[in-house]
Amino acid sequence: MFPQENGLSSGFNEYYNEYNYQEYYYDQEAETDPPVFLAEPRTFTVEVGQTVVIPCDVENNGNNKLIIKKVPFNGGNEKLLAVGEEKVTPDRRVSVERSRLTISHARPRDAGVFICQFDLEPPLQLRHRLDVQFAPSVRSLVPPEQHVAKGKSVTLECKAQGNPEPVIRWSRQEEQQVGQSLTLAEVDRHVEGTYLCTADNGIGQPASAAMTVTVEYPPEITTEKAIVRTGEGDQVELVCVVHGRPAPDVTWTRDGHPLPENQMDTQLYLPKNGAHYVPPTPHDPREVHLSQIRTAHRHTLTIKHVTEKDFGAYVCIAKNAHGQKDAVIQMTALPNTPHITSSPNGGESDMYTLTWEAESYYPVTEFMIKYRKNHMGGWHENRTVVLRGGDWQSVTHSLESEERNLDNLHTMAFTLKDLEIATDYVAVVRVRNKYGWSAESPNFNFSTKKGLFDRQQRRPSLNAEVPLSTDVASLYM
Repeated sequence: MFPQENGLSSGFNEYYNEYNYQEYYYDQEAETDPPVFLAEPRTFTVEVGQTVVIPCDVENNGNNKLIIKKVPFNGGNEKLLAVGEEKVTPDRRVSVERSRLTISHARPRDAGVFICQFDLEPPLQLRHRLDVQFAPSVRSLVPPEQHVAKGKSVTLECKAQGNPEPVIRWSRQEEQQVGQSLTLAEVDRHVEGTYLCTADNGIGQPASAAMTVTVEYPPEITTEKAIVRTGEGDQVELVCVVHGRPAPDVTWTRDGHPLPENQMDTQLYLPKNGAHYVPPTPHDPREVHLSQIRTAHRHTLTIKHVTEKDFGAYVCIAKNAHGQKDAVIQMTALPNTPHITSSPNGGESDMYTLTWEAESYYPVTEFMIKYRKNHMGGWHENRTVVLRGGDWQSVTHSLESEERNLDNLHTMAFTLKDLEIATDYVAVVRVRNKYGWSAESPNFNFSTKKGLFDRQQRRPSLNAEVPLSTDVASLYM
């Protein structure tokens, strides 16, 4: 027996809660057969909440006391659990019966190396390993809301714990990527959204952490119509679709001058459940000449009871901290550029009927056709073809007043006469209403029908009498 230290009981150390088991040391001279462990070293794997039994089965232990202690996997201090059949640890989940240690409701901190030992010279030991598996947990290593400028990069990162080691997957909508971090390079507004970092190890339920990416970028503008054709007394909407973050401030100008605020009714409309803005009725007291309405990204300038002074170039200007962008909408009463619809291959040899259509809010009062011959010339050294033609000829024709079409689309036709046989021509068309001329149509190429050659060219002339037996097809080019 070892002498008792001052201030210590025979069982527990008052300050360190350690059992004094020195009095149970084995006396090798008193026993002839040393203890022998019957169990083999094992590794036990349990999930959190389960019960595990650590066996230290032994024979020939005689008067020697079995010592059971634990060394954590993380390299912490060795901890005494039991001596003989006496439990030393205060943990109520641990019990000792004979030579077996039982742990109920296992926790992750229970994992480690369990040592069954007799203090002999040398010590006799049996080592078991306990692995406690538990469901993953995950946390973000960056702020959950990331604001990044367009064109820059951002890295999202999270850390997971669990046993076995969890697999981390990043997801956004249907996209997935594996890894502890996710880097988005040269971002634009299309990568905005919520990204989930999900950890899974097959134990329990997967764990997730959410991170939101918000991309800040200068304004981007598109117009629903670049040219709006209207007339006096009408109501018209000019629409700009604006994206940007922070949300841009939008202003309007007409012909370079800001629209007068005293005539502007500005509203922010937030739709609910997919509803759309319903404009006020004509008798609504809110009705003003100009009104600006914003619905999400759509900015609408409404002009009621259009007058001649309202025509002009309207500029939608969007500005935020990252820049400024604008778009022009031309509001005009002039006709649209005509679109020629006739076939390029004429049906007559000395005349051609040109047909076209033009959009105009007001009746078309006049049109102008310019045309000329278009012959193929030689080749330049750079292998480009030379177009040679005569002088332009013009035809101007006035129209009688007509009723306005409901769709503002006017269809017209004119026959050009005294043209040359089998000749290529090019033509352009303009139309006019009470406010002026439209732009010229794009060049339109057409040709007259191929005719008969003169007898001097070894072909019958147009005035020649053709025998009935002659193959008509042979008379044409």
